[in-house]
Amino acid sequence: MRDNGDDRRLTTDDRLRQTADGGRITADGGRITAREWKVVGASVAGTSHLRAELPCQDAHLISYEEGGGLLVAVADGAGSAPRSGEGAHRAVARSLAALKVATQQPPQDESGWREAMAFAFAEAREALVNLAQSEGEPLPAFSTTLTCVAAVDGWLAVGQIGDGAVVFQEEDGTLHTAVQPHRGEYANETRFVTSPGALDFVEVRALAQEVRALAVTTDGLLKLALLMPDYVPHPPFFDPLLKWVAQMESAAVGEEELSAFLASERVSARTSDDKTLVLATRRLPPAGDGLT
Repeated sequence: MRDNGDDRRLTTDDRLRQTADGGRITADGGRITAREWKVVGASVAGTSHLRAELPCQDAHLISYEEGGGLLVAVADGAGSAPRSGEGAHRAVARSLAALKVATQQPPQDESGWREAMAFAFAEAREALVNLAQSEGEPLPAFSTTLTCVAAVDGWLAVGQIGDGAVVFQEEDGTLHTAVQPHRGEYANETRFVTSPGALDFVEVRALAQEVRALAVTTDGLLKLALLMPDYVPHPPFFDPLLKWVAQMESAAVGEEELSAFLASERVSARTSDDKTLVLATRRLPPAGDGLT
């Protein structure tokens, strides 16, 4: 996308100033409740990190775009990389800033969305390369996965490097996995934005359809949220959560409740990893028990 002469390289200050057409990027971990979308997100440290006195190495960022669009970026810093949490935060900030630029005039076909996602991931990798150089660290020190989602102008576009997951819900309530997580031959093995040739492995899917709801998660919740080995969405996990979001009245309270759920004993009994979950719903489904 840089070959057309547009200057789309963004600094951190550019990202914070990029509010064209009424769009707005929240602080990392932020969430917005808008007329078209009710959105909440949380990232919490896993029990293995708490025992080792390590911070949460996940990050997420959400942006609501004027006209009903929604942008989400989620990243999972590699547990073996000493500064991966910084890498995750930098990756979501830079990729979402790039997507905001790319969607000022939203793509109208699959190839356009592939180009937009390629631009976002290239910007994220460049940001990590620059960070490593400025800090005098090897690039792998900032290793992180990255998942980007755009629900804009009648399209759902997803880009991913790594083992996150994106689930979307159609109008009839059916759940689908947008892209499958990439898992290596061994446990906890995946690709990162910092991996050699990473940009050749960005998986992109673009669908010309509106969706009723979205869920974006890091791999810390895969065992609870998806049925293996085909990564099929598990309705008993997603349905109550999406109903709860639709009925949520306060985003701030919602974040507290979602964080508590992710850190709860029943979730931690199934996974010791850091966990991020972003939930978004467009319309109110039938009343249910919600988040319990």
